[in-house]
Amino acid sequence: MPAPPVPPSGDAPGNPGVPPREESGGGAGENAELWFADLVRTHTRRVFALLYRMTGNAGDAQDLSQEAFLKAWQNRTQLRDAGRPAPWLLRIAANCAIDFQRSRASQRPGSPMAPSLDDENQGALRDGLATGDLTPEDASLRGESERRLWAALEVLSPKERAAIVMRDIEGCPNREVAAALGCSMITVRTHIASARVKMRKHLLRKKVKS
Repeated sequence: MPAPPVPPSGDAPGNPGVPPREESGGGAGENAELWFADLVRTHTRRVFALLYRMTGNAGDAQDLSQEAFLKAWQNRTQLRDAGRPAPWLLRIAANCAIDFQRSRASQRPGSPMAPSLDDENQGALRDGLATGDLTPEDASLRGESERRLWAALEVLSPKERAAIVMRDIEGCPNREVAAALGCSMITVRTHIASARVKMRKHLLRKKVKS
C-alpha cells in the first residue's frame, strides 16, 4: 500500500515529534514536513487496518487513508497532545470512514460490506496478512469466520462499528476509542454493548438458518 505523500514545505531541520504550529504570518511551522513524515511512517498501517475493517474493502481503505492523512496535515495545529497523536489521528480516520459509510448507505441502500473473494486487492491483502503456518483447512475455517464477522459488522451503525472494531479487534483502550470518536467513555461502552448484542443476535439467526 503506498504511503500518503508528504506535502511540500520548507526544509528546515527540527524535531519530527513536535507538531507544527502556525506562525503569526500564517505559514506552517518549520518542523511541519518532518513531523508529518514521521506521523505517516508511524501510523499508516494502523490507520489502514482500522479503515479496512470499517469498510471491508482494501481500495476504499487506501483512498480513505489518503483522505485521513490529508485532513491531518490540514488540521495539524489542532493536535493538543504532541506525545499522543494516535487518538487524534484515529478520530480523523474514523470520521472519514463514518462519513463514507453514511454516503454509501444513502446512495446504495443494502449494498454489502463484506469483501468479495474474487477482488484482486482483497486477495493480495489477505495473502499479506496470512500466517504461513496455517494448513489449508485452517485457512478455510479462518476465511469462513472472517466472512461471518464482516456480515455481523454490517448490521451495526457506523459509530457502533467504529467502536467495536477499535475496542475488540484493534485492542484500543476505551479512553482511546472515546478520544477517537469524540465522545465519553460511557457512550463508548454503550456503543460496544449495543454492537455486541446486535452481532450476537445476527450470528444466532444465521446459525439457526444453517
